[in-house]
Amino acid sequence: MSSEYPQVNDLIGGRSIRVDAREKVTGQAQYPADLFMPGMLYGRVLRSPHPHARILSIDLSEARALPGVATALCGDDLPQPGLYGLNFRDQSPLARTGGKVRYVGDGVAAVAAQTPQAAEAALNLIRVEYEVLPVVSDMRAAQSPGAPLVHENRPDNILHKAELHHGDLQAGFAAADLIIEGTYATPLVDHAVLQPEAGLAYIGDDGRVNLWVATQWADEDRRQIAEALDIPKDRIREVITAIGGAFGRREDISVQIILCFLAIKTGRPVKFVYSRTESMLASTKRHPFEMRYRTGATREGKLTAMEIELLANVGAYASTSLVVLNTAVTLATGAYEVPNVSVEAKAVHTNAPVTGAFRGFGSNQPNFSVEMVLS
Repeated sequence: MSSEYPQVNDLIGGRSIRVDAREKVTGQAQYPADLFMPGMLYGRVLRSPHPHARILSIDLSEARALPGVATALCGDDLPQPGLYGLNFRDQSPLARTGGKVRYVGDGVAAVAAQTPQAAEAALNLIRVEYEVLPVVSDMRAAQSPGAPLVHENRPDNILHKAELHHGDLQAGFAAADLIIEGTYATPLVDHAVLQPEAGLAYIGDDGRVNLWVATQWADEDRRQIAEALDIPKDRIREVITAIGGAFGRREDISVQIILCFLAIKTGRPVKFVYSRTESMLASTKRHPFEMRYRTGATREGKLTAMEIELLANVGAYASTSLVVLNTAVTLATGAYEVPNVSVEAKAVHTNAPVTGAFRGFGSNQPNFSVEMVLS
């Protein structure tokens, strides 16, 4: 079989050249922030200063009247229900009147203007009236009867439960010469990628929405954009640019839906570039975990039993928390053979930043605890 590409047998034991190496080394690689189109508008998002509040009113009139502003929009302008999400469709790209913001950084309104300066000035003219609500900040308090609900359409703040039981836990601890108990915690962690979120969207001559963005999951992006904006998925074309770091963070929607929405409403290309501050506010994080371990072992160093409780802080929206929690349960004993195991785990909503995919995907947190137990 002839091919312009090297065959597998030619590559084994030899040198291989990265297909994108030359463009990146010479600076020719196109990242989203490098993109430009004639007549392009600049988008910005107004974000909530409150971790938990109800939106009583949003007044966009002054922002819309500002010279250079093409449009100013909020969730009221979105199709109903206009939601997106990886595990559950539980997040709105922008807040609606009567709806809630659930963490500091939640999107409230968006503008598109002829210059970045005009877009920034327009944000300062948007008037939002908030009813500040009690904040859910602790995972254990969030599970208490009568705790404020992060999502009022759910019976409680527990997003997901998972458990694993193997062997005879009571017999395992009876066979132990030593029992160690400890509680361990890992914090919220930001990916801190070199390239903050950015992208460009425009309407093509064929009427399709074209989106250029750094992402890890293009087809999933298209599904969520289509559902949130109530347009056919095949009317969305997404092009993946060079990516300045991902590590799981770019599995989640960031600029995609709002960019497409602004491009549709204005009929012009729209570009977003997050500042580092906005990126830290609005991007997903690694799940903070609280982990309780009760471990039995013999004098010879054999593990006999582990009883484990895992709590994962979901933050405001589900993202990939179901998969992260299930992975944590599966890998809760680390790399060690433990014949008798009981793991009970919960993913709990709080009014914290959204947590999602992060390299390791739920394995890092329990592995830290296991190594602390055995150190």
